[in-house]
Amino acid sequence: MIITASEADKSSVSKTITVTVTDLNDVAPTNIQISNTNLLKGQPAGTVVGTLSATDTDTAADALTFTTTSADFNIVNGNELRTKRSITAIGDIAITVTVSDGIQSTDKNFTIKVVEKIGALIITTKDNFSAPKNADKVIVLAANKSGVRFFIADKNAKFSLSDNILTFKATNFKDGGDNIYRVNIKATKGDEVAKKTLVVTVTDDTPYIAIKLRITTANVSTLEKTDKVIDLTANKSGVSFSITGNDTDGNKFSLSGATLTFKATDFKDQGDNNTYYVNIKATKDGETTEKILAVTVIDDNVGVIREITRKESTAAGQFLAFKVGRTLMGRLSHIRLSHIRHKKNKKKDKEESSFSANGFVNGIQVSFADSQTNSFINRVLSANGLSNVIPISSRKVERWDTWTNAKVVIGKSNGAGANKTEFNLKSLNIGMDRRIAQDKIIGFALGLGKQDRTATGSDFSGEVDTTQYTLSSYGALELSDKGSIEAVLGVAKATHDISNSADQDNSNGFFASIAYRADLQAQSVDLSPFIRYDISRIKMKANDILTSSETTTDEAIALGIDISKTGNYEEGQLTRFVSLEYKSDLRRDGNDYLSKNAEQEVIMKLGLDYQKDDTTTSVSYERIQSTNNKAHSYGIEGTVRWKF
Repeated sequence: MIITASEADKSSVSKTITVTVTDLNDVAPTNIQISNTNLLKGQPAGTVVGTLSATDTDTAADALTFTTTSADFNIVNGNELRTKRSITAIGDIAITVTVSDGIQSTDKNFTIKVVEKIGALIITTKDNFSAPKNADKVIVLAANKSGVRFFIADKNAKFSLSDNILTFKATNFKDGGDNIYRVNIKATKGDEVAKKTLVVTVTDDTPYIAIKLRITTANVSTLEKTDKVIDLTANKSGVSFSITGNDTDGNKFSLSGATLTFKATDFKDQGDNNTYYVNIKATKDGETTEKILAVTVIDDNVGVIREITRKESTAAGQFLAFKVGRTLMGRLSHIRLSHIRHKKNKKKDKEESSFSANGFVNGIQVSFADSQTNSFINRVLSANGLSNVIPISSRKVERWDTWTNAKVVIGKSNGAGANKTEFNLKSLNIGMDRRIAQDKIIGFALGLGKQDRTATGSDFSGEVDTTQYTLSSYGALELSDKGSIEAVLGVAKATHDISNSADQDNSNGFFASIAYRADLQAQSVDLSPFIRYDISRIKMKANDILTSSETTTDEAIALGIDISKTGNYEEGQLTRFVSLEYKSDLRRDGNDYLSKNAEQEVIMKLGLDYQKDDTTTSVSYERIQSTNNKAHSYGIEGTVRWKF
């Protein structure tokens, strides 16, 4: 139609307007939803189960009508699903709900789950147990609710608790004595608390241990979008496995022989269920057992964090190994300098004395500067069947030197951006060495090191604590009075505890050093310049999150000089020493994680040695500073050496 607007005796304007007439309610309602599908058993008639809703593009929500033909439920107040009667049977009830806009309608099926009513928190484990003498008793703690934590309420040396597994330690039977043991157990969930006293009675029975078939495969985790291959195992050989029951997780599992495969899936949002279950059945010679295995899908971000902590663990292992290598190199330097000083003292004594003592292999040969006196003494000795050589034991050369070294180091390393790592190291090394020839030294050492690293920043915040054990051998070949070749070779085994993970990482590795050292003297000061090559190789083992092992090799070259001066002090000898070293990383792989950022370092060490008889005590201070000022550490070291 055309609409015209005009003014008297003036112009007018017209416009055409089109009106389209459509049918009302020509689109059916969709998306029928109910707010709840669970119903506690035994509720009275008229109990509201849930509220219904639907979507209709051409009808208002309050104009929709919901109906059902269920014998157990009806719909009141337009959209409330209520019970018609009290329902006491636990199980599923299927109903169909119809929604209509007056012309079009849609049906949808729902399942209402009738569940047990849960009251106050209760420990459901029985009260009394018996245990044969000298046998552990394992008790599985349980409650009427999930997510419960258990505790031993009072100290009791006879019992230990891990999660919900209570263990009564093996105890002998007391004839005529009290064989009843009690423990108070506390269970908590949120603000709820339950307590119960359990009683274990030790009996005089010799236990018959029947080995039952048992599936030993543990629950695992995997990163999202990654298949997980699980090797099924049992406590007996020749077992066949099968998947039994309904796979409620969408056929996520497949089985071939003893290899179970979980198919890759995405990680759901936090709070959703990211754990999938499968029921495994094991069979052997008519004996069967079943176990439900769980696979938990982990967010990719967790994998990224574990990669960072793995690198932190690797750096800790390399640093501990480097410290052991430098300790052993220091031990070789001490042996060599002691030997040089000993030879110089002998030479000096010979020049200052009127007699000389030679031939330490067979004994001490005594001779006098005056030839007539020497000839007279030799004739007298010969006439009496004696010799001018005083025998001595060659065992002095073969004696083992034993030493103990303790070290404490504190340091800090700055990574990219706000990333920072602070660490402290404590180590103890015990070794023994000896000369196997006038120019050869060999030794062995055991080491225990612990390094606690605290990281903060955008990449990772938490703690990585490393405990490392080392077994090393070391030796030296003295080329002349002017130099020697020194070498160290060791193996290391470590465990790494991570603050945000219940799992523990493990690593193995080796480390080695070889050095050439010269021996010089300026006036009464000993100078010992050196060049050294270091290498370490650490292999981090695979785990559930990082399913492949990772090997990292670190190489470095070091140039330095040891300066020392020795003088008499009371009844012994006091040596003051300074060591300067420049070390450069040869790999320079570009990793800029929290601790791998010191490609070049300057090391300064100063200290005192005091030797009296066959015992030497040493104390020193060491400072390590990276040339880019991003990392530094300082430490105190003490060493005690003695012969036996």
